[in-house]
Amino acid sequence: AEGSLSAAQKVEVARGFILQAPPGEVDEVVKDVKVLVGTDAGLEAKLPDILREYNENNNSVLKSADGASVVISAAAQVEGNKYKDHAAEKIFVVDHVAGQITGAEPLAVDPATEELRAPTQEALEKYVKGSLAAGSCSVVVAGPNKLSIAVVTTKLNPRNLWNGRWRSSWEVTTAGGSGEITGKVVAEVHYYEEGNVQLNASKEVRAPLSWADPASFAAAVAKTVGAAEAELQGFLDDSYRSMSDTSFKALRRKMPLTQTKFQWNKLTAYSLAQELTSK
Repeated sequence: AEGSLSAAQKVEVARGFILQAPPGEVDEVVKDVKVLVGTDAGLEAKLPDILREYNENNNSVLKSADGASVVISAAAQVEGNKYKDHAAEKIFVVDHVAGQITGAEPLAVDPATEELRAPTQEALEKYVKGSLAAGSCSVVVAGPNKLSIAVVTTKLNPRNLWNGRWRSSWEVTTAGGSGEITGKVVAEVHYYEEGNVQLNASKEVRAPLSWADPASFAAAVAKTVGAAEAELQGFLDDSYRSMSDTSFKALRRKMPLTQTKFQWNKLTAYSLAQELTSK
């Protein structure tokens, strides 16, 4: 019929929905778009590539057979559905549709690149452990004189109808005793109690790096990552305080039906009084 979408167009629409799936909800989105586009659009054949892109974009974490966390990123891709993990010295085979690691093979690491990569992994793991609940990180060799870093933590709380993910991706050039680090930090939250509210905030970073030895290199990288993530967190905290003081107030009547102004500075007292009197 005139104006109807072709099979290829339906798949592209489905791809857009899947790639924008909120944290922890991609399986539900896939199920829904299958109904939306129908069985004749050829979506099933495209799903492995679409979900590969989703996992790489979001630094998805999968568990290996020994229970270790494996961060999936484009920089870690060796070929097809194989991803390297220098810390584990393995190449993992991933089934993106099932969201599982299905196999592993040895990875030959270069001692020369490990001089900078290994201490950087250690420094970032220390940062993640201290700053991100249940977080994971990965540092891989992405090319000559280049490291790629992926940091991620996910909090799923479907019982209270919200899910969230904090992630950042970085590239570090390592030629000589100076270089550059570039990256992007992203915070995503989906709240869906009787509605559909999403937060997607990000911060891009570009900064010079200088170091004297592997230890100072690793410390400089971890410091830059931590500072950028703390800055985005601070921005979000300030925004919420500002919304409470200005935006949310503006949504209320200037004068309620009782013709009595609401005392915002006594909000805590009102809340406590209501809680006490309700018992």
